Amino acid sequence: MYVCSMKKPKPKERVLDVASNLFREQGFNSTGVNQIIKNSNVAKASFYDHFKSKDSLAFEYLTQRHIQWFEGLRNFIIEFETSEEKIIKSFEYLKFMNHQENFGGCVFLNMLSELKYKNIDAYEIIKNHKLELQHFFSDIVRDEHKSFLIYMLFESCLVESQVYRNQEIINKTIKYLKIKVL
Repeated sequence: MYVCSMKKPKPKERVLDVASNLFREQGFNSTGVNQIIKNSNVAKASFYDHFKSKDSLAFEYLTQRHIQWFEGLRNFIIEFETSEEKIIKSFEYLKFMNHQENFGGCVFLNMLSELKYKNIDAYEIIKNHKLELQHFFSDIVRDEHKSFLIYMLFESCLVESQVYRNQEIINKTIKYLKIKVL
């Protein structure tokens, strides 16, 4: 007899999964704890066993997202060897994420616009995410000025593709990089 070994996600995992979707779709401030609890199918006590508050959930969400996002980016460029290929493929990753998340933009910048400054832990995750992205490009491109320019172009593409809800700015940037920068 075949027995399925698929385990039901634990309450904390369900809460994080539901919160991730709701924060992306509705925004942080428009998503209530009761909605997260209901959609996660967990008891209120279970929610608070894992998260002291919605702010602590935001911290956990951003931490998890940071890890997943960079893992996805690194996997996206892993098979490429030259710095030029890795940079171009990094911008292709933005296009992939836009397609996956319906041009939702950078969840870190989206969250930044909604958080109260007193949520220092979440702000640190956001700043560290952006710093790690800068280091990511400087590790690929050893020229400090070029890597900074590439980082700024990348960030601009994140925002602009969200605003216009298309890939055009990323495609133009890739062409520019191939001709002018790389």
